[in-house]
Amino acid sequence: TDLRPLDILSEVVAAGRLARGMRVFQVQGVRGFQLDASKPRALGFPASRLFVHCDRFPEEFSIIVTLRVLSIPAKRNEYVFTLMAEESPSVLVGLRYAPEKLHFLFWSQEHAGGWQTRVTFPNVSLSDDRWHTLVLAVSGQSFSLTVDCSVPTDMVVETPFPAALSVKSASFYLGNRRRRKGLFTGLLRQLVLLPGADATPRICPAMNFKVAMLSVPAALQDLPAKPVSNEVLEYPYETDTKVTLGSRPPCTRQEKAQLWFNAFRRGLFLCNGSAWISMLEVKRRLDYVEEHQDLVTNSETMGVEVFTIPKVGLFAATANRHTPPGSAIYKWTDGKFVPYQNIPTYQAQAWKYFTIGKKVSL
Repeated sequence: TDLRPLDILSEVVAAGRLARGMRVFQVQGVRGFQLDASKPRALGFPASRLFVHCDRFPEEFSIIVTLRVLSIPAKRNEYVFTLMAEESPSVLVGLRYAPEKLHFLFWSQEHAGGWQTRVTFPNVSLSDDRWHTLVLAVSGQSFSLTVDCSVPTDMVVETPFPAALSVKSASFYLGNRRRRKGLFTGLLRQLVLLPGADATPRICPAMNFKVAMLSVPAALQDLPAKPVSNEVLEYPYETDTKVTLGSRPPCTRQEKAQLWFNAFRRGLFLCNGSAWISMLEVKRRLDYVEEHQDLVTNSETMGVEVFTIPKVGLFAATANRHTPPGSAIYKWTDGKFVPYQNIPTYQAQAWKYFTIGKKVSL
């Protein structure tokens, strides 16, 4: 009788911490969980945490999934989730994706010795690196799949979903079937079980139905546009970086938390949902001076004095440490300094140009 959504993803994030083998990744302005195959059992939890008052799986229900599927090889299956009994290789309830197909699995204990039934929905194309929301509604022998609020695909099978499927001593496993083989390699944003009802009317009125939310873990929800000072993010996440060489891209809720590199201004900007916020920007610099000449001096030069003698020209005097050959004076001739005079010096440190009346001195 309680039709509240049962958030499977939130149960994996126990006590506000990501389980081992999980990390948050953001693509197209939307966050999802990426799973690691190293410890598949770590991505599980007892079914009793969801089914508190009754150890029976609901006879009628909906499964809502928001995911982003990568291209997977032919003849390969990836599990979105499974419900498995303790120490049993059989899948009580499961959802797996194959190229162009979606399979829903359930275990019927009414048959002698038990029997696993597979309901296959053909022509389900999800491997386009985009977000999609699926609603699978189950009632007896009727199975209905709605992808991105399009026209539902209805199927009627011979074996109905069991009316009293026991989940005692069973566990949910996220993105696997308790082993590395068949692990889900895409991103998961939403995985919700809604007992007793078809969730399609609750999902499809959303404006962005591909990422419509019924229940999403806190780690995947949006951060405030203006973070609090000294705030440490509880869930570190990764994001794709948008590099633009042209005009300023749009910054809306869809691009929120996107990074944009402005190559013209050499700056890094962050979209807060309405405007681009500067994170790193190179200040404009006026480069008036460019390298013109490499002047080779007689020895280690300790100082340079540049001066002009009226009606004679422009000169540069170098104070050279070693002697001989001493210090040199260069004259600007035909667009460059050329040797003009050599003056014997010892441990010269600097020259100073000055005038007394009409007399010019160094």
